[in-house]
Parts: sequence; C-alpha cells; structure tokens
Amino acid sequence: MEVVALALVCLLAVWLENVLYRKNAFKGLSYRCYLSRSQVFEGEEIELIEEIENRKWLPLPWFKSEITVSRWLEFAGAQSQLTDRQRFVPSFFMLKSYQRVSRRWKVRCLKRGEYSVEQIVLVTTDLLGNLTLSQGAKAGATVLVLPRPLTEDELQVTPRSFTGDIVVRRSLLEDPFSIAGVREYTQREPMNRIHWAATAREQRLMIYNNDSTSRQNLTVILNMQSREFEQFRAIDEETMECAIRICAGLFESALNAGMPLCFVTNASTDDTRSTIFTNEFWGVEHIESLWQLLARLNLTSTEDFPIFLGDNYHAIQSTDIVLVTAYLSERVLEFVWRKQADGIRVKVILLGDISEHTDVSACDLLQLMPQEVKKEAAL
Repeated sequence: MEVVALALVCLLAVWLENVLYRKNAFKGLSYRCYLSRSQVFEGEEIELIEEIENRKWLPLPWFKSEITVSRWLEFAGAQSQLTDRQRFVPSFFMLKSYQRVSRRWKVRCLKRGEYSVEQIVLVTTDLLGNLTLSQGAKAGATVLVLPRPLTEDELQVTPRSFTGDIVVRRSLLEDPFSIAGVREYTQREPMNRIHWAATAREQRLMIYNNDSTSRQNLTVILNMQSREFEQFRAIDEETMECAIRICAGLFESALNAGMPLCFVTNASTDDTRSTIFTNEFWGVEHIESLWQLLARLNLTSTEDFPIFLGDNYHAIQSTDIVLVTAYLSERVLEFVWRKQADGIRVKVILLGDISEHTDVSACDLLQLMPQEVKKEAAL
C-alpha cells in the first residue's frame, strides 16, 4: 500500500506541476526582438537583439525562440536552417525566477532589399520536460538594405566626366565667368565689362565677349530587361543586380560632383505596371532617397525598353545621359543617336551582348562584364 500511495502522490505532483506550467508558463513573461539599425548597405553588419524578462517566481529551465527571417540575413555562429527564401534561427535560454536576459546576434546583410523578422515562435517546457508549450511573439522589425555603390575605379566613370558648363548657341543671359574673347563696345553693355587693355591696343572701346552656358544635369536610365526579347521577370537576375549597383555608384558620383540628377527606369517598386521617372534634384537627401528606391526595386520590367524610351523621349531633357543596360539593339541605339543629334552627351554602360548587325561605332560605350563587377564589388 505504501508503494501505491507513493506512486499516487508522485502522479499527483506531476499532474499539479503540469497544470501549474500550463497556466503560468507565459504569464509575466515579456519578449522583445528588434534590429539595431533600420538602414544599411550591402555587406554591412547589424545586430538583432533579443530581450526576455521572466517577472514571476516560476522558473523556465528550458526556453527557445524560433526566429524566421530572410535567407539574405546571415547570422554569425548560428546553426540556422535555410530554405529557398527563409532562414530559421533557434535561440535557447534558461530563465530563473525574476530574471532578465538579453542576447545579441551579429547579422550580415548579404543582398539589397527590405527585410523583416517575419515570425517568432516561443517554446518552453516544464521542469520534467513532459509538457511542451508554445505561443507566437510580436515580429515585424525591418531593415532596408541599400545596394552598395560601385566606386569610381570599378565604374571607370569619374565625376570629372560630369562637371563643368556647356556652351549653348543662345540664351537670355550670358555667363560672366565664361569669356570667349573681346568685341567692340556697342553702347548697350555696362561699363564694368570694358576690357581696358584691348581698348588701349585697339584705340577704341572694347568689351569682354561672354558665352552663353548651361549648367550640367544628369539622367541615369536603367533598363530592367536582361534580354532583348524578355517579358516581366528578369531572366538574368545577377546581371540586373550588377546594373543596380552601377546606378548606385553613378548616383554617388553625381553627388560628389554636385550635379542635379534624375533617375528613369522601366521598373517599379510594387506589383503595378507603372514606371519610375523621378524629379531632378541634388544633395545627400535626394541621393539617399534614390538608393532607397533602388533597394526596393523589383527585378521585373514593366514596359518594353525601346517603347519606354520612345514614350519618355521628350521628357528627358538633361545635358548628360548615362544608359545602363544588359543588351544593346538597333532600337535602343536609335534613341542614343537622336539624343546625340540634339546636342546631349550619352554614355552607354553595357553588361551584356550587342545585337547582330548593330553599329556602335558612334556610341560612347563602356562594356562591363557582370562577373567582373560582382567580383570587384565583393572586395
């Protein structure tokens, strides 16, 4: 009888312990998961911080958080599991009564995009390990990973290519800092423009002859089609990622040169068929907003590129154009030649093939291989 009574007491104790943990395991328990920064560049490290507080007398001898994030967020030292799109990271704790614990994970951002902590599941057990309890926790911490701009050496394009003024045929105002020679005084010019040395030499009033100039501005055009005959999703995603990093580098070069810039592409940041044509502006805030746009850009073309160029031909009025494309065809070159005939300087950065029977002799072409760009960008 004593053995039976002891067994009943043990069973009762186990049952009470199970009931106690089932009702109180997650009571008085707070869990918080957040990222140390909301915006970084590709390849940079951030921290994911977990904070757990057990505000009750009941200890939790075994506690686990299962974090689901994008596979492009790499956790240092974590034995994570990977799928095509996600990474599952387990984190184990032991919580005593009225104890607060925090853990910091080093996270490397491998690829541009907007990522979040997608899901968190909290799992715990009782003292004997007979009972497993779980519940979800608040997720949603996000980080925007900007594309790493290629350097001027990697781009082989320097800010000096985009600086200075351009002499134009006519303008309402002449540039007093652009002197093209001297000419005779006509009594309509102010006296401070008189060139006294030329006046003494010619024995008649001579004045400075100023050119009419126009400040430079830049339009960067990105073709989101990786092949000439391609619809919707880019086939060669690696090439398009290289093209996006090139655009990020061009934005930085324009920032260093103090040049107004706008960005045009046959792509979108959402699921619509809209295209992107930004306002022309300059400064750090403008360039940062363009980097953020590139980070969110879908690898899907919303319009056939030659048609897109034709639709926006008259809207592109900058003095300089840089066209970044994965292919070059006769229809694309027609846009280049027409713009050059209008007096606009056009540079083409090509990351792929030139279509057959396409004459590029009159085109300012810089051909870069995606593999080389990717290798240099990783250094």
